[in-house]
Amino acid sequence: MASLFTQSNGTRRIQFLLNGQRKGIRLGSMPLRMAESMSRHVDALIQSRLSSMALEADTASWLGKLDDTLYGRIAAAGLVAPRSSASLGAFLDKALAGMAVKPETATFYGHTVRCLKEYFTPEKPLRDITPADADAYKSWLISHEKLSMATTARRIVAARTFFRMAMRWELIDRNVFDGIKGGVQCNEKRKFFVSMDVVAKILDACPDAQWRCIIALSRFGGIRVPSELLPLRWADINWAENSIVIHSPKTEHHEGGATRTIPLFAELRPYLLEAFEAAPEGSEYVITAYRDTTQNLRTQFNRIARRAGVAMWPKPFHNMRASRESELMREYDLATVCKWIGNSPAIAAKHYATSIDLNADFKRASGAVQKAVQYLHEMPCVAVKPETETCDNSRVFTTMHNGTHEDMGLNGFEPLTSSLSVTRSNQLSYKPEQLGRSFRGRQ
Repeated sequence: MASLFTQSNGTRRIQFLLNGQRKGIRLGSMPLRMAESMSRHVDALIQSRLSSMALEADTASWLGKLDDTLYGRIAAAGLVAPRSSASLGAFLDKALAGMAVKPETATFYGHTVRCLKEYFTPEKPLRDITPADADAYKSWLISHEKLSMATTARRIVAARTFFRMAMRWELIDRNVFDGIKGGVQCNEKRKFFVSMDVVAKILDACPDAQWRCIIALSRFGGIRVPSELLPLRWADINWAENSIVIHSPKTEHHEGGATRTIPLFAELRPYLLEAFEAAPEGSEYVITAYRDTTQNLRTQFNRIARRAGVAMWPKPFHNMRASRESELMREYDLATVCKWIGNSPAIAAKHYATSIDLNADFKRASGAVQKAVQYLHEMPCVAVKPETETCDNSRVFTTMHNGTHEDMGLNGFEPLTSSLSVTRSNQLSYKPEQLGRSFRGRQ
């Protein structure tokens, strides 16, 4: 535990033991309350050093605000690493190069690196970036880069990841992007349900069986294009058992995520058979003509859509996959559908679930309510009273707790409820003329 001492000349000093050695930190002249606060933070630093646990947020924030002189004395005592003068650009280049991620993910982080360098300049020291700078960076992404809120949110999350890495490398003491809300990472405006009519037009406009197979695998099979499309082999298709094994590079780092098995859907089967019959002898892969990863399938897809007279929708292949999942969710339970499509229920709800026909569903739901109301009005009303005796259609008697019988009369014990035209209270008292039919009591 750190101890605070005040020397005869008024200066203050913190002393403590670290790994059996006595250490000291000169504070100079300062108010006692400030010195005691610093002593508490030094205690937290000692505990963090001995237990290898992360610093508490308030101590990390205090450490980041210290001037270089006092910070240097704490570093000399062995409680923290010396402050680094690493530049933003050098750190980002090193961090990006060391990421063991797939090319698409590296491209995503590359966009964040480019934006951070452009806004802050590569030469800016990491330690000079403040939380206010981070807030301004978010505003710049929206106003200058013209990014949507969803894309802005993803860039903020990526920046937070880089600065968290800088903290682990002990280049900075705090993450200036912590606490910044990027916003919703899902853009509802870019969701689009690709109807069967639209798919039929595009399939008719496809130049060959390979392209029809690509469209069918995306829209009817719900696979990812191109990451799950290109690895698909003819050996993965079990025609007898109507199943297809899908290899998924995107989810292979998850346990059991390297492959999944989907049904050979009835809508998909004819296009796979057509491609199989047209395939050269000895072909291994289902898609052979468009295997060059430098080819942009979306560009050719846009040409096919224009030929079909169809206006292209956002995220063409993703929305076809999402449309298939949305259809399946109407017929099968969510857990089963997610296993077929290869995502989690949370991701499916957030990024995939799409309204197929909101107006039709609304009319169908409201029609069901209308039928239920009509049924309630038309159903016969029967008064069920275990201890009730009736002598005719106009007088009703009920047995009281004391064993006597008391005439309820036509109105019952309680007044007519104004909001109900045919019923009264939960005592089930009725007036014959209100029921619109002859009242028959139980004999």
